[in-house]
This record gives sequence, C-alpha cells and structure tokens, in this order.
Amino acid sequence: MDDLSHTECLQLLDEELVGHLGVVDEGKAYVTPVSFTRDDSSLYFRTGPGRRLEVMRANPSVCFEASRFETDGGEWRSVVVWGDVREVTDAAHEARAVELLMDKYREYVSWLGSFGGSEVLPGLSVVIELPMDSMSGRSSGSGFSPRTRPGRL
Repeated sequence: MDDLSHTECLQLLDEELVGHLGVVDEGKAYVTPVSFTRDDSSLYFRTGPGRRLEVMRANPSVCFEASRFETDGGEWRSVVVWGDVREVTDAAHEARAVELLMDKYREYVSWLGSFGGSEVLPGLSVVIELPMDSMSGRSSGSGFSPRTRPGRL
C-alpha cells in the first residue's frame, strides 16, 4: 500500500459522492453513509433528527471515510478523517455549507438545479461541520500485480 499526499486526499474528498461516518453509540460502532462536501479545513454534511444526530451530540468524536474502487484493475484509494463534529448554528456559515453541498451534487441530482439555499430537503435541518484536524489516505499501491493487488476480491 502507498500513502496518499495531502493534495491527493483532498482530491478524493472532492470527487467522491458518498462517505461513511463512524460514531460510537453506547460503546458500539455505528456507521452511516452521508453526502458531504468540504472547504479548506472542514467537511460538511446535513442530517436530521434520529440516532446519528443524538449520538454525535452525546459523543462528538467521529471517524469519516471516503473511498474509490476501480473495477477494471482492482485499485482502491481511501481517505480517513478524525475529529470532533459540531453543529453549525451561525446562519451565514450554514448557508455557505449548504451552498457547497448543492454545488457539489447539482450535476448528479437533476432536481437540485432549480433549488438553492437551505430550503432543499428541509428535514435535513442540521448542518454538521467536521474539522479536518487529522487525515490520512492510502491506496492499494503499485507494488503488486493486478491479480494480487490488495482489495481485489
């Protein structure tokens, strides 16, 4: 396996559309998929009432992962971010995070083209920020042949 550079980690986060958020709920791991975006120093996603939000409020330490698997050759890349999440409560900060989310997903979700602002999916009323305090990235590497590369099933 090979380490990804900081720039490669950010590129993967910009390009991937689904990440996985890991939280600890009463001593047990709980992982859910999230749509996400980022600015220079933080990841953002939206959520609504439910288990995930309750757990983050009780224990803000989380782990976030985004990855890509190439079906042609079996190569993979993965980025993991650790940190303490916080709810975004400042209106301007929240609006900027939602704008970044809409910009990222607009070309993939056709009905987003006619919307803007936080009125999109109002049930997802809480914007969460995850500062990228600690981040690492790995890839399957180039030291293996395609038939023996890690990650190939």
